[in-house]
Amino acid sequence: MRRGWEVELFNGSILRESDLDWKKVPKNQIARLSLFYDGREWNLSGKEAYFVKYRASVVPGIQESFRVERSIIGFYEGAKKICYHVEESTGKFSLEVIDNSGS
Repeated sequence: MRRGWEVELFNGSILRESDLDWKKVPKNQIARLSLFYDGREWNLSGKEAYFVKYRASVVPGIQESFRVERSIIGFYEGAKKICYHVEESTGKFSLEVIDNSGS
């Protein structure tokens, strides 16, 4: 089954995690950001500041032990950071809103 992020640009081009590093995605041209996990998908559109992050682990000194534990997509809305989390081992989804306004 399919996992990872996918971006649709305003010109209709599709960019996938398997083909391109997130750092190379033209962020100001994103029309849609999607996260896929084994037949489920979460789509974000109409936002201005998107991000993709991962939580990973590795046993020190053993590069082969590297594994992604959580995939995260999201966006910023004012002082708020909206995060869509998917646990890689279970597929459990959670939504987190982080308010950075200081109030």
